[in-house]
Amino acid sequence: MRKTILPLFLALLMLLTLFPANVLAEEQSEVISEDISSDEEVVLTGEEISEDEFVVTDEEFEEIVELEGTEEGIVYALAAKTSEAQPKKVWDFFVAKLGNEYAAAGVMGNLKAESGFLATNVQNSFEKKLGYNDNTYTDAVDNGSYTNFVHDSAGYGLAQWTYWSRKQGLLAYANSINASVGNIDMQLEYLWKELTSGYSGLVNTLKNSTSVAQAASAFMLQFERPADQSAAAQAVRASYGQTYYNQYAGSAKTTTTTTYVASPPAGATVKFPTLLTYRQGMFRDVPSYEWFTKYVASAYQMSLMKGKLDNLYEPYENVNIAQAITMAARVHSIYTKGKENFTQTGNTWFRVYLDYAYQNGIIDYAMYWGNVERTATRGEFAQIFSKAIPDAGLTAINNKSIGSIRDVPKSNKYATAIYKLYNAGVLCGKEDGRFYPNAKVTRAEAATILTRMADSSQRIKL
Repeated sequence: MRKTILPLFLALLMLLTLFPANVLAEEQSEVISEDISSDEEVVLTGEEISEDEFVVTDEEFEEIVELEGTEEGIVYALAAKTSEAQPKKVWDFFVAKLGNEYAAAGVMGNLKAESGFLATNVQNSFEKKLGYNDNTYTDAVDNGSYTNFVHDSAGYGLAQWTYWSRKQGLLAYANSINASVGNIDMQLEYLWKELTSGYSGLVNTLKNSTSVAQAASAFMLQFERPADQSAAAQAVRASYGQTYYNQYAGSAKTTTTTTYVASPPAGATVKFPTLLTYRQGMFRDVPSYEWFTKYVASAYQMSLMKGKLDNLYEPYENVNIAQAITMAARVHSIYTKGKENFTQTGNTWFRVYLDYAYQNGIIDYAMYWGNVERTATRGEFAQIFSKAIPDAGLTAINNKSIGSIRDVPKSNKYATAIYKLYNAGVLCGKEDGRFYPNAKVTRAEAATILTRMADSSQRIKL
């Protein structure tokens, strides 16, 4: 029996070192298992990976052994806790969600009073009682050594969640996306879920607020409901909110202005400016050996795409139509105007981008009024991006004749767009000669297309 076990163990160890992390984590990602195979991932991008690049280092193998059997898997380790206040992140989040700067400031006045914008904040009166500070409490909840988070009655996080069912929901949501319970992005999303699922009247009041004081009082009395609900307490929270309104109001209306020269002449090099610094390892699910890593890094540096959480990019998550149109509108604005300049209107975050895309001929009437929150197909993505940059910026470097791609005949409604981007070096197929126009688009593929649109030096010569 011992002679049989040892060869089996060695064989298993060899397989483990040869398979890529995204294959080992297949069961953790419905996107990988149901929407796209590892072979199909290169269809839009044309990237191939040698078997050598799948070899796991000693350090990575130790981490695999340490994580085996956990829900985090190999790729999706816990998103980090947030131990510092980030008021601007909170402002940007609620301006986007509510479309009203008075409302965002009113919410912020309350969160300032509750937690000082610290996602790891534990109610001060409980720290001595429980024997933890903010960071040690958060770590203990995350690693499972403290098991009474739901029922200890200690206020926690941005909104100082206290009641057991709300803390239970917070913890469950954090676990569902593999985030620390003290992660600010996760908490903001959970807070928004609470508001939209159980406080529709309050959300409507906030969206229609005409002053910071009105929004602050509504949020305090209908959502936070602190012990002291006096006029004086309301005034304090309103004053906090007014401070942030004075500081940030108008900042969400115009995005970064760059030094990029607008509308370069036909055939000129396209190169959007670098605005951010990418550090390898900043996203735990973007390891150095993946085919898409360089494109995620480039898209991040040009501020065209960012992570879903502090240290998670989620490369295999699908892109929907609204997100694709938003990306295309931003690329078009930077290319033609040298900067982004979008003013939020209404209560839907993507409305301004859809308006812009329609007005500038990026999308047509049917797509504009359709279900824009459904997942985009590769054909639709190509259609949108074929008009994201004028023809002068998509100079042909290839000569792919229409109909020559096996699954994109002349009759395909996206054929013109697909061949245009093939010939510009933005798209390229795989060895089987197919494009898969009906497959779904991932964030990794989106980063690749964005990068090649915004930096002509990274386009592919077939």
